[in-house]
Amino acid sequence: MHNAQNTIDIPAGIRLVVLDMDGTVYSKPHMTRRMLLTQWHHLPYMVHERLTRAYRRRQVGKHDAPDKLLRADHPTHYSRWYKHSYLPSMVKIIGRYYRPQAWLHPLLDECRQRQIPVVILSDYEAVTDKLHILGLKEEMFDGVYATSEVGTLKPDPRLGTYVMEQVYPDAAKRPAWKDVLFVGDRPDTDGALAEALGAQYLRV
Repeated sequence: MHNAQNTIDIPAGIRLVVLDMDGTVYSKPHMTRRMLLTQWHHLPYMVHERLTRAYRRRQVGKHDAPDKLLRADHPTHYSRWYKHSYLPSMVKIIGRYYRPQAWLHPLLDECRQRQIPVVILSDYEAVTDKLHILGLKEEMFDGVYATSEVGTLKPDPRLGTYVMEQVYPDAAKRPAWKDVLFVGDRPDTDGALAEALGAQYLRV
């Protein structure tokens, strides 16, 4: 289901809402072009980053796949670029060009009234930096997580298990997956994760 309205209807019976970050909490048209304009002198690393993510997603669930990843020619330089150039550039671009989705605050208000926990699960790091630059606070959510904490990417179902354990430490109080709503912009990641878990999915 695709939702482009200013509000999101939360189905009855939902006991946990999991929001994607990039492209969901804020819409990101032209993000790739803007990143390329700021990172053109690191184009080989940009290509490597995209190819590596695509490769890792394809390996989700393939336990017999070769244990290998695409490698940059200089891994230390690549890691330094990713942490100290790529992610900071993304945060600056978000602050300059993007704003939170119109439906976000109404959704948080409704979930607060209905006592439904709302968490963020992002495939990228620097999640709290992005929230701050958007004028949001991590305290507005019941958890803010990056998939790197688990060492995998969406749609790996282990991510759902991790989030559930963080939000509901007491296993006896955890809701069934059918009562969990994933909200995201990509059916192949957010939607596929929800499907793998038996949860509900709303595309925005």
